[in-house]
Amino acid sequence: MYKTFLAMSTVLLLTTGCGDSQSLTEAEQVDRTIRQEVSRDLKGLNALTTAAEATTYDGFAWRRGERIQIRQRDEQGLTLLAQAEAPAIIAIAVAHNIPSFSVVRYQQGWLVVFRTYVSSQCQVVYAYAYRGTLADTPQCSNELFAEQANGKCQSPINAQWQIFKEWFFAESLLNEGNPLCVNKAAHPPSDTNV
Repeated sequence: MYKTFLAMSTVLLLTTGCGDSQSLTEAEQVDRTIRQEVSRDLKGLNALTTAAEATTYDGFAWRRGERIQIRQRDEQGLTLLAQAEAPAIIAIAVAHNIPSFSVVRYQQGWLVVFRTYVSSQCQVVYAYAYRGTLADTPQCSNELFAEQANGKCQSPINAQWQIFKEWFFAESLLNEGNPLCVNKAAHPPSDTNV
């Protein structure tokens, strides 16, 4: 009888404890994913961005089995080059089991494109891993997203890598009736999950 009571008490404790935990917000999930991916494949990402830095190009996108897309920055932005090749970068991705990537030169380093999402502030947020340091870029915080409709921020992953976020108020989503944006418009400040 005592063993049964002990087993039932343990199960009850475990199930009630799990019910109290809160799930991660989309922003927290994105941050966790970027941190995990950078930590998991630090050697491969460092090799990839080092190879990219050795070229004169400003952007690369590749998926296994497809032709690499190479871009060069000009007055119009990043222009896709029709005839450019980068076999060394593909070889590094294959050697490090990176099945796809999108990297872009930004300031003095390289962005690795990860995810875009809509924040609870009705902002479209572009989330990247950034290899380098970002001068004059504030640390990410819920308050920063709540205070600025548009902006940029960073959060360190390690000495070489940052999470870099850039966001813009998504008025078009509000106009289209996006539930998150409509809710934000109906209930201003106090909702601060980024």
